[in-house]
Amino acid sequence: MRVSSQSPGSERGSLLIVALLFAAIIGISIASYLSVGRSSLTVANRALYSNAAMNLAENGLEEAMYSINRLVANPSYSWTGDGWTAQGVTDMRRSWTSSEFDQNATGRVRVYVYNFNGVSAPRIVARASVTLGGAASADIEKWVEIRLGRASKFANGLVAKDSIRFSGNNASVDSWNSTYNNDGTLRGTPVPYSASVKKDNGSVGSISVGVNAVLVQNADIFGYASTGGALPSVGNQGLVGPFGTPVGTMNMSRVSTDFSASFDAVVAPTTTNYSLGGITNDLNLPRTGDAPAADGFYYYEATQINYTNKIVAIKRRVGDTVSPKVILKLTNTATSIDIGGGSGALNIETGSSLQIYAPGDIKIAGNGVTNGGTTAGTANLPLSLQIWGTKTTGVQDIQIAGNGVLSAIVYAPQGSVKINGDGDVCGSIVANDITAVGNAAFHYDESLANMGAGSPFRVTRWDELTSAVSRAPYTAVLGF
Repeated sequence: MRVSSQSPGSERGSLLIVALLFAAIIGISIASYLSVGRSSLTVANRALYSNAAMNLAENGLEEAMYSINRLVANPSYSWTGDGWTAQGVTDMRRSWTSSEFDQNATGRVRVYVYNFNGVSAPRIVARASVTLGGAASADIEKWVEIRLGRASKFANGLVAKDSIRFSGNNASVDSWNSTYNNDGTLRGTPVPYSASVKKDNGSVGSISVGVNAVLVQNADIFGYASTGGALPSVGNQGLVGPFGTPVGTMNMSRVSTDFSASFDAVVAPTTTNYSLGGITNDLNLPRTGDAPAADGFYYYEATQINYTNKIVAIKRRVGDTVSPKVILKLTNTATSIDIGGGSGALNIETGSSLQIYAPGDIKIAGNGVTNGGTTAGTANLPLSLQIWGTKTTGVQDIQIAGNGVLSAIVYAPQGSVKINGDGDVCGSIVANDITAVGNAAFHYDESLANMGAGSPFRVTRWDELTSAVSRAPYTAVLGF
């Protein structure tokens, strides 16, 4: 019989070693679990206060928007009297530091407002930070930038419900401000478009979510392009962005896919001082003997404008000291305007103005429209010619051709607008769909965003600034 030589003491020693190893493993596991749990708690805690920081940033933005729109409603409102600090002539800043949260966390938000007085589209940037209580850790920060536009029908250059399409290798979009200087101060005298005042704030937007909502093709959009869903389509020779953007590219800071706009129906004025029947021959308005209404406008009603090689002119009569302001209401729901022939035209004398309300199709060919002058530098400002489409159902076909300059605003919610030519187009166009054929250069007048000066401002663009590069332009102004 064989007897083991291992003593009971060595067996107990082996068991002790095994027990110690198991204890060590369990201890390490528990420590790891506690570490993971602590990390998860830290991440969850920072996520919670990250949301708090975003809420703080948006609260600051809302305070700024409140002050901007309060000034619109009450010109005597004082920003500085309400806690803001002026930064030069056009900007304001303010901070709030008394926000307190659970677990001894505290919050602060700094807000900087560009163009607070609304003479140019305001821009607001907010920097919110949350400092956590307890152990030292980095502050949680959220930076947000918003751009505002007045609730104006012409807050952008080209706007469509359906699509905007460019056809041509040299078509372009840019902007200028006829009424305000770059620093937001009022110009002594409004200026027409020229290369010396051009800016890269042209704007093209469609609320459509379709893939072809904005077809830039080979056009140069020096400014912004927006849709309701899909990205704009740019060809090899096209671009979207500020001056200097390489062809074939889009500067993504100038592109958005959350564009929205309203397309309210237009109601023609009810006032009619004079009835003209159908306009089929040469005609000067106002006519001899016609008197303006109490508001200074001449109100006319006609069935339609329909002629070849004839001219309707809005001009001062002999002996008049004031250029006329004419409102023409058309009633033919099939064809409201059809101007053709080599010399057919609609001419508006420098200083005069014309508003047309039309329920039917519009075709302006021949020599097209002359609004004051034959070049962008000599034409009247776009407000001098206003074309309002009053059709509420179906398609309103609007065709405008010519190789000169069209300086106008066009608003037609049911309009299918086609611009055919190689000249300059100054102003703003809002329609169901817009097609630019040829090599026309479109110049948006930024002052149109203030049309209807009593209208409040709304958010037109919202961006969270998450990178050092995107925050860099505002680091100085938000460092107070």
